[in-house]
Amino acid sequence: MRRFLIILFLAALSNLAIAQREVDEDTPQKLKDRMYFGGGFGLNAGQVNGVGYFDISLSPIIGYMITPQLSAGTGITWQRTSYDTKPSIVINQWGVSPFVRYNFNQQLFSMAEYNFISTPTFGTQGAGTTRTFTRLLLGIGYSQPLGSRGAINAVGLYDVTYNRNDLAFASPWVFRVFFTF
Repeated sequence: MRRFLIILFLAALSNLAIAQREVDEDTPQKLKDRMYFGGGFGLNAGQVNGVGYFDISLSPIIGYMITPQLSAGTGITWQRTSYDTKPSIVINQWGVSPFVRYNFNQQLFSMAEYNFISTPTFGTQGAGTTRTFTRLLLGIGYSQPLGSRGAINAVGLYDVTYNRNDLAFASPWVFRVFFTF
């Protein structure tokens, strides 16, 4: 049971998984050797102001290793949040997140990501309308190798375009813990 809870906790923390491959610049590589795939999964539940909620998210990505240090790609995000209200409220969000990652060495990396997130809005714009929000996230991360290809990664990102008046995001900070394969 304890092992299951630890795995569930790590899965809930993950929002992104990037599978990196080693690329030798001197040897021509096939496209499939430079491509990588990954993804993240998140679960969250709790209460806010006495109202219960349940949240699930999926974030698959595809990337391309340009050099051994530099890679670029994009991710797709889907998040569904349901609230225990009468009537119940369900919010589905969709997004696209192109990214660039630069590895300084095997453990330290920097990352830039641009998010386009489409979400339903409520209030002055009327129920049922959709709005797209954007974020430019810049940050630095640490990767701890696990075996020959795997790693556990932690990254802290800051939204340099954060607008407190927008009320789209609670904070300009994004923290992620994820596995790579």
